[in-house]
Amino acid sequence: MYQNSKRADLRKFEGGRLPRRRHQVLAGFTLVEIMIATSISGLITIALLGFYMTNYRIGFVNQERNRINANMRNLTSNLIQDGRQSNYFVLYQSTNASDRDAANDRQLDGNAGDFLVFVYTTEDTATTLQSAEIERIVCYYRIASGADGLSPVRRYERNFDPPVDATVEEVLPSISQLTAADEVVELSRGLADGRLFFNFWGRSVMVNGQIYHGNDAKRVTETYNFTISPRG
Repeated sequence: MYQNSKRADLRKFEGGRLPRRRHQVLAGFTLVEIMIATSISGLITIALLGFYMTNYRIGFVNQERNRINANMRNLTSNLIQDGRQSNYFVLYQSTNASDRDAANDRQLDGNAGDFLVFVYTTEDTATTLQSAEIERIVCYYRIASGADGLSPVRRYERNFDPPVDATVEEVLPSISQLTAADEVVELSRGLADGRLFFNFWGRSVMVNGQIYHGNDAKRVTETYNFTISPRG
């Protein structure tokens, strides 16, 4: 009986025959297939890299434009606060001592300069506005260096207590004091004959320049125009 059962089990496989063991075939990739896969992978990598670089540039430009806008708001806010409360302004071609040591160095109507001084005076003791004693000065200026003409815009202020009976040229700060003052704009270039400030009719000063951010590889710029008039 045991033998009959064994025969029945054998008949279940392939009509009564035991299955033959099949040999496993190991299939590989051909050289052509490898080359095609490598090419596709390279194209995908290049596309992803291009997408990344494009988004990086867009993000970089947007970030630098935001910094420029912050500089513009800061400069405008300071100019409004300082300029409108001053009695008059004086403009010089540059911060160099030879360009600001005498009254005839002042840039009059239609002339441009990189050194702007707002002057606050005691009007009640003067026969004319510019003969009044000086209570305060606020300076905006660029100390241009390099062939590209780019330089920071700095702000310097000084109060006189008691007020001084002196000319503007006599109370201007030294070069060392100017270079140590705070920046209000990181980088700028003047567009008024290469200067940042322009004397308009002797009553207003125009700020005309470009504000820069970024690095040597990629710079972002915006043009800045603003006009301020002292209360006089």
